[in-house]
Amino acid sequence: MEQYGILMIGYAGSFGAGLIAEKKEIKLLERFPSFLIRNAVSEGKKGVLYKEMLLERLKDLSFRYDILCMEEAGDGGVFKGLWNLGEAAGSGFFVDLKAIPIKQETVEICNFFDINPYQLYSEGVILLMSKESDALAEELRRDGIPAERIGRTHFEKKRVILNEDEERFLEPRAGDAIVGME
Repeated sequence: MEQYGILMIGYAGSFGAGLIAEKKEIKLLERFPSFLIRNAVSEGKKGVLYKEMLLERLKDLSFRYDILCMEEAGDGGVFKGLWNLGEAAGSGFFVDLKAIPIKQETVEICNFFDINPYQLYSEGVILLMSKESDALAEELRRDGIPAERIGRTHFEKKRVILNEDEERFLEPRAGDAIVGME
């Protein structure tokens, strides 16, 4: 298999953080200013818009940038989406944890409730593999769609999340970090 870049469109956990912010607003207001909660709700809704903008252009983009496969993160978050992307491609990969786009309000809300933001519901986040991921990311950003290359495929089947000098092997996940927040 040739090497492909892994591209992420959207922000990890924003949709789930927005849901939590709406449901747990009073609890969050004990610690955070109201603008942080409003931003979380607003950013959560934008993810669906980014997805719609991408899907509108997908037919043209898939041929120009040699897109191998795509996966929506959705339930189970970015980590589950990455696992599913690797399964669809029959590929292993390396992903740089620090390259995964995430909003500060998502980090704050997840820390407050002890939730892993990379396992949080991420509706609207699209993960894809492209031979020309950097050029595709640049074009999408020009169109107002947040896109970052977060990793690359490799020839082995292992799926690795890199955090500076630490390597962590990704495992299949069931469920979402938001479960139990009701």
